[in-house]
Parts: sequence; C-alpha cells; structure tokens
Amino acid sequence: MGDVQRGDQITAVDANGDTRELRALGPLTAGGDFAVVWACSVTEWDAAEAEGREAKGIPWPAEDIQVVDREPAPA
Repeated sequence: MGDVQRGDQITAVDANGDTRELRALGPLTAGGDFAVVWACSVTEWDAAEAEGREAKGIPWPAEDIQVVDREPAPA
C-alpha cells in the first residue's frame, strides 16, 4: 500500500471478501502489529463535511485497501 491521504476515496475488502467504498481519514499509521488507515463510509464523510465536524471512522488494515480517487487540493 502506497501513499494515502485524508479524503482519498478507497476500496476496502472486508472479512467476508466483499469490497466497500470508503474515505480515508488520514495517512497510514501504526496499528499494533500492522499498518492501518482510519476510514469512514462515504455517507459519514459527506455528513461530517456538511456539518463542519470530524468524520468518525475505524482503522482498516492497510493491506486490504486501495486508493481509487484523490480529492483535489483546495485552492
């Protein structure tokens, strides 16, 4: 897993092998024995943005995610 930034659209494989679309809340970070990316649902991301608050998420194993799309940097 390479560079992950806050706001990146990512896909993540869950325990059932299903793929979920999520938003990264930040870069890779240490998560005990393996690297994780804190992530939230797209719905939570959109709600937090609209309400001016931090999104709530969960740590996701970095090996199970892939960056799909990156939000453009603010002007």
